[in-house]
Amino acid sequence: MATDSIDLWRQLKSHLESLRRAGLLDIPIGSWEPPALIKPIRTQPSQSENLIDLSPVVAAVLRPPEAPRIEVVQKPAEPVSRPSTAPAKRPPSAAQPPVPSTFALYRKPFEMHVIPINERLQVLTSLAAEVACCERCPELASTRTQTVFQSGSPTARLMFVGEAPGADEDRLGEPFVGRAGQLVTDIITKGMGLSRSEVYIANVLKCRPPENRTPSNTEMANCVGYLDRQIEIVRPEFICLLGKVAVTALLQTSLPMKSLRQRWFRYREIPTMVTYHPAYLLYNPPAKKETWDDLKMLMKEMGISPPPKAS
Repeated sequence: MATDSIDLWRQLKSHLESLRRAGLLDIPIGSWEPPALIKPIRTQPSQSENLIDLSPVVAAVLRPPEAPRIEVVQKPAEPVSRPSTAPAKRPPSAAQPPVPSTFALYRKPFEMHVIPINERLQVLTSLAAEVACCERCPELASTRTQTVFQSGSPTARLMFVGEAPGADEDRLGEPFVGRAGQLVTDIITKGMGLSRSEVYIANVLKCRPPENRTPSNTEMANCVGYLDRQIEIVRPEFICLLGKVAVTALLQTSLPMKSLRQRWFRYREIPTMVTYHPAYLLYNPPAKKETWDDLKMLMKEMGISPPPKAS
């Protein structure tokens, strides 16, 4: 074999070995030897000589490998989000009180069937006996003289709900019999032209808090279920909440009284209104005029007229 052919073969073998090491060729190279039949390439080869032209092989081997073809899948163009030209909605002002109709609890319907009129007094008497044995609030149970459950008619159209018994109520066992109770009586009789026996009166708490302090949230939560059952038994056409404690217990809102007055709510689907507690009126006589405005709104809805001399 000519020297030029051997050198060319060595170059070819070396390049093939490089390709194999690079992972571009998967054939054994180490055992390759120059073929014995290769003859030197002549300008005018004889027909009797078996010649192999290695130039095409060398050209193919020495050509740089082609880069792998990557298929590009074009995704449909996504719409470009543009800023809206509409004016942004302003959040509700924190200073504005929420609309009372958004409260959920006090609109919960009654679950108990309507108690027949001739059975309501008996059912209420049984409930009063249950309340008399209540010890959910240890402090109140240990300091009370007796529980104070109700006053008035179990078939009344109007129900007044107050805060809690005072010293006089704890002693006599009837709601609103002290100084504030006398004012309630005047509101009912002189202002509305009704009698106490025509309305139903109850408190959120059935026991007197020591020193007439404001009932705690726990005490209200323990006792409001009894009041709720009273409302469900009597089924009054209208409810009048006297003071902040009654509002907190039934409507479950901390809004100030000035934001709650002169509005109608619905507690258990019963039209309900809010006005000041009579004890507040004893220390703030100017508020009596606002209370009278609330009562006139109530009487208008009830379809009754105040007595001629009411003011």
